[in-house]
This record gives sequence, structure tokens and C-alpha cells, in this order.
Amino acid sequence: MSLSERARSVAIKRLRKYSVISVARLACWVALVGLAVMAASIVDPAPLTVIFAMSVGQVIGIIAFLCYLLSVLMDVIRGSDHSPDAPGPAKQFREPNSAHDAPDAP
Repeated sequence: MSLSERARSVAIKRLRKYSVISVARLACWVALVGLAVMAASIVDPAPLTVIFAMSVGQVIGIIAFLCYLLSVLMDVIRGSDHSPDAPGPAKQFREPNSAHDAPDAP
């Protein structure tokens, strides 16, 4: 097993714990925090406040964008067998012998 395969399997195992919706909500909350930091420069337009708000606000905005991008990638990786608003992992990433894999009785 190569290092890249091992890193990929660890990343997928960690991402199984979170739903797409929860990561997208995290992105929204982080974006709101960044917006509040940037709005501080409007409330108190001192030079240091503006510099702080624009630099820290940009970093927080980038983190929010990366969270959103991660949620999009998680949705793409899960594939079409998983509805976008359903919590939990898609069928292809579920643990074997899970209750989700049990066949439905007719």
C-alpha cells in the first residue's frame, strides 16, 4: 500500500463521520464570523482595525470557502446513490456488515 493510497483511505474514513450538510453549515457559520470581523472595520474605521479586519477576515473567508469546497467534493465522491440531504455515508463508503446494507424485505 503506497503512501498516497493510505492517506486517501484515512481521509475517506474521517470524512465518513460527517455529512455534507454539516460541513456546508460549518462553512456558512465560518463565513458569518468572517463577515462580522470585516464589518468591525466599518463600525470602527481606525487604520489598525481596518488592517486587522481585512487580513483576518480574508483568512476566515478562505477557510469558509475551503469548507464549502470540501462539502461539494464530499457530495461528488459519495455519488448518485446518496441523496444530497441525507445524513450519513453513501453506500460505497459504508462499513461492511452495517445495518444500512441489509436487504429490504418485500
